[in-house]
Amino acid sequence: MSNNKLNNVEENIYISLILTFIGGFLDSYTYILYDKIWANTQTGNLILFSLFLVEGQFYNAFLRIFPIASFCIAIFINQALIYKFSKNKNWIKIVLAISIVSTSMLGFGIFKNNNIVVICLISFVCALMIGTFKKSKGDIFAPIMCTGNLRSLVEFFAKWIIYKEKDAKKVVLKYVSIIVIFCTGVYLGAIIVIHLATYSMLVCTVLFLVSLIIVIYKQ
Repeated sequence: MSNNKLNNVEENIYISLILTFIGGFLDSYTYILYDKIWANTQTGNLILFSLFLVEGQFYNAFLRIFPIASFCIAIFINQALIYKFSKNKNWIKIVLAISIVSTSMLGFGIFKNNNIVVICLISFVCALMIGTFKKSKGDIFAPIMCTGNLRSLVEFFAKWIIYKEKDAKKVVLKYVSIIVIFCTGVYLGAIIVIHLATYSMLVCTVLFLVSLIIVIYKQ
C-alpha cells in the first residue's frame, strides 16, 4: 500500500459526491419531518438560541443546546479517533461505521417519538462527516453545506476567466458537480421522505455503507 494512497483515501471523489448527496438528503429529512429544522449545521441553532433568549423563551433556547452539544461532542470524538488511528487511518472506517449504525437506528424508527434525540443524532453524524471529509482530491470540500463550496466555485471560476489558469477549469467543474449533487440530494430526498417518512433514512445507511466499501477497497 503506497503512502499517497493511504493519505488521500478520505479525499476520494466518489466518496465526496456520495456524502454531498447525503448532506442534501438530510436537509430534506429534518426539514420535512422535524418542523423545518436543519440539523446539518449549527449556525441556525446558535441564532435561534440567542433570539429565544432575547424573547424570553428560555425553554426553546434550552432545547437548541442539545444539537449544538451533540455536534461539539462528535468533533471531539473525531479528533480523538484521528489521534488514536492516525497511522493506519482506521478512524475513517470507524466514523463511517458509526454513521451506518446511527442512520440505521433512525431509519427503523427507534427514536421516532423523541425529536430531540433524532436531531442530536443527525447533528452527531453530520459533525463526524465534517471532521473527517474536509477535502476532495486536494481541494477544500464541505459535505453537508454549500456555502463554502459555492465560494470555492466562484473563486476558481475567477482564476480560470481572469487569471487564465487552465487547471482551474477542472476544479470549477468539480465544484459544479458537487453543488448539483447536493441539490439532487435535497430534491430526491424530499420525494423519498414524503413517501417513506422515517424509513427514508435507510437510503443514507446504504450510501454510508457504499462509502465504507470504497474506503476498504482503496486502502
